[in-house]
Parts: sequence; C-alpha cells; structure tokens
Amino acid sequence: MAKRVRRYISELLQAYQEITGKTYTEIALDFDISLSNLYLYRTEQGNPTADTIDKIIDGIEKDCPEVIKKVPYPPEEDIAEEEGHGDL
Repeated sequence: MAKRVRRYISELLQAYQEITGKTYTEIALDFDISLSNLYLYRTEQGNPTADTIDKIIDGIEKDCPEVIKKVPYPPEEDIAEEEGHGDL
C-alpha cells in the first residue's frame, strides 16, 4: 500500500526539523502555517489543504532539498513493487 499523504507530510516535517535543527515556531514561520496546525501535521492528525501541502513541499525543496531525497514519495519499496507488476 502506498504511503498516505498525512504520513508523508509528517515524515517530511520531521526530517526537515532533524536536518535544519529548527524549532517548531521557526518551521511554522518558514511555511506560513500556524503552530497548532504544524503540530497536527507533524503527528498525522491534521488535514492540510492542497495549498498547504504545496507550501510545505515547495519550502522544503527551496530551503532544504536533501529532505526530499531522505523521504521520497512514493517510497522506494512501492516503486519497486509497482515495477514488478508490468502494465497494471
């Protein structure tokens, strides 16, 4: 099964924090989202809009692109599994 978007966003935010060493407040400011929503996204409880998801991914790609490499989507095991199915 492919990784759910909520989990992917949570993993991106976690990796971003680990790599940059930024606080939750700094990260919320980076992506122009509220601190409470950041907490929800980080714990897979929030429901970010497509615009918010785009802001987070665009910000990470711009400021810390190594996060995208660390947390690929879909996960590499999903890609390998799909390649084994041929034309499905």
